[in-house]
Amino acid sequence: MIEEWKRIEQKKIASVYLIIGVEDYIINETKKRLLENVLSEDELEFNYVNFDLDETPIQLALEEVETLPFFGDKRLVLASNPSFLTTEKNKSKVEHQPEKLEAYLNNPVDYSVLCLVAHVEKLDERKKLTKLLKKTATVIEAKRPNEKEFIAWIQNKIKENQFEMQQEAILHLFELTSGNLTTAMNELDKLMLYKFEEKKVVLQDVENIVVRSLEQNIFLLLDKLIAQDIAGALRIYYDLLKQKEEPIKIMALVGSQFRLLNQLKILEKEGYSSQQAAGMLKVHPFRAKLAAKQARSFTQEELNFALLRVSEIDLELKTGFGNREQKLEWFLFELEDYRKKQKGLI
Repeated sequence: MIEEWKRIEQKKIASVYLIIGVEDYIINETKKRLLENVLSEDELEFNYVNFDLDETPIQLALEEVETLPFFGDKRLVLASNPSFLTTEKNKSKVEHQPEKLEAYLNNPVDYSVLCLVAHVEKLDERKKLTKLLKKTATVIEAKRPNEKEFIAWIQNKIKENQFEMQQEAILHLFELTSGNLTTAMNELDKLMLYKFEEKKVVLQDVENIVVRSLEQNIFLLLDKLIAQDIAGALRIYYDLLKQKEEPIKIMALVGSQFRLLNQLKILEKEGYSSQQAAGMLKVHPFRAKLAAKQARSFTQEELNFALLRVSEIDLELKTGFGNREQKLEWFLFELEDYRKKQKGLI
């Protein structure tokens, strides 16, 4: 659990909070704790406001912050998407006055709680306002957890609910959700409901209950291809078609995975670890670790062939050439034949 959550639950509330990161579970849980501990149910209607700063200027949000509470002791103002604190270009036509926030941070009121939510990996550290905000606000990082942190999150929630969960079941949950904490927590809720009587989650429960993401299915499809199990790869593909997934979307994800394998193979040759490569390519370290393993099963020539065919098929799909459903089938057979030729098997 995040240390600051304990302080919120102890009613030790700060005047200004800053949430930075893209992990929705941490963002939503922080919001939930603030709502539960700053305001009572009766106070919510009059003293809680939620702004999207892509639509509302920061100065109007601050006017709400500086408005005295109505029928209560505190006001809570949430303000999301402060693009003026990031390197991203502001796509909205809203004109912010960041200097108003700077003035407020230097002299915040004691009857309101302001919570800024920046759904980005990091802020623009060069900005004077960013430095001031980090100095004066209580910062909560909503970053994607690594494998060790992920396991700790799951174990903590299991313990809170007086459940048990096998270690291999936790690891399999990690694999099936690609380390996405928000998805994993949703799936864990389903698992605990499913095993409510026994209070214990085992590996088979995860296999039976947790839904594989489309990305995870694509990863497994490539695993089948690496193992020369074309029939297994096709079974996964046909299952995806039955689930109404679009062939063009499936092919795009296959192409994306092959591009990742190619990039990881190149970076590995240059001496980078999968962890370092993950940072450079901005992908989850766990995904990079598994993809790096897949990349070692292909030669550079095979990856070049795959990328060329993927680009050709992408054009064919977009121009309506041929049977859409058969494109991936032919790609799998063509790549398998190419690999066999490279090895002198045919």
